[in-house]
Amino acid sequence: MRTLLLTAVISLAFPAWADPVRLQDDAPARHVVVRGDTLWGISETFLKDPWQWPNVWKLNREEIKNPHLIYPGDVVRLSRDQDGNVRLVLETGSRLNQTVKLSPRAYALPIPVEEAGISSIPEKAIAPLLSRGGVGEPNDLVNAPRILGSGDDRVMFGLNDLVHASRGDAGTVDWHIVRLGQPIRNPADTKEVLAYELIDVGQAQTLRSGEAQLLRITRAEQEVLERDRLLPAWKAEPIQYVPHAPDRPISARIASTLGGTVNAGAWMTVVLDRGLRDGLEPGHVLALFRAGRSVADPRCLRADKIAFLAGGEGHASDCTPDASDHAALPDTRIGLAFVYRVFNRVAYALVMKSAEQIAQGDSARNP
Repeated sequence: MRTLLLTAVISLAFPAWADPVRLQDDAPARHVVVRGDTLWGISETFLKDPWQWPNVWKLNREEIKNPHLIYPGDVVRLSRDQDGNVRLVLETGSRLNQTVKLSPRAYALPIPVEEAGISSIPEKAIAPLLSRGGVGEPNDLVNAPRILGSGDDRVMFGLNDLVHASRGDAGTVDWHIVRLGQPIRNPADTKEVLAYELIDVGQAQTLRSGEAQLLRITRAEQEVLERDRLLPAWKAEPIQYVPHAPDRPISARIASTLGGTVNAGAWMTVVLDRGLRDGLEPGHVLALFRAGRSVADPRCLRADKIAFLAGGEGHASDCTPDASDHAALPDTRIGLAFVYRVFNRVAYALVMKSAEQIAQGDSARNP
């Protein structure tokens, strides 16, 4: 029988305030993994709080980032230890009879499930955002090669067109064509620009290197323009991080949504105003909240009405006309998000659940 390592001390991986594990009311005794399953989905089959997955496996920090793989055909079985604590045990299916651990390497999407095991979240929802686009700053593109033009007078180019570009890194042949898009601003201070959307224009391949290298455009999402920039093509690794709560307090806000929409719902990506420098990492699960609105204290409203009916000026002496006669309702939890791509100052998170539409300015913090 193949099991995940159970040697880690749970206090090394999780803070003391971690919530206790709560089983689903109809949690099965076992689950046979099938193609299309995800770590998130399997976790929800057993647990009310999917981010508690590492807790029931006793995973340490490294195992959260580099988990043992789970494949179609494997069986996840629910059990309890001698102290009555919930445990999940992984049994081998027909595919493997030995332990396999994920090794760092680059993959091109899509990844055969037989090679990579099941992913953390549905890759179809995020694949284009892993291998294309992203965010950047003007300084990031200062030294990047730029499109110079073609042999004719055109300023816009498309699929299979030949174009010249300034010299690139020696040995780089495959390129992403990008340009800076809309700024991503701090929701609390809209004058502060956290980053810029990096527009994915297309891809190109070097045919002849030199001071004015010759390229063929191999993919065009829109017209390629003179002065568009080139970045070396990258390959995205599958998201294998185990869903887990941050091990320190995180307080973020929704800076924007991707795809040009005003609001976001389940399976859509939001941009958080926190990133690597704030301790975010892929796999973090954050709860989404809408701030409670400010309402007048009903005692003041009642006292004001009595004072007005008694011939006063309509304001009771014990209720001053400032913020003291208002109270904020509690924040409302409206969803869950899984962080899957992290930059220095911002991060991409996939909305896994939403009770209502997610909007700019909504907060994201530890679940």
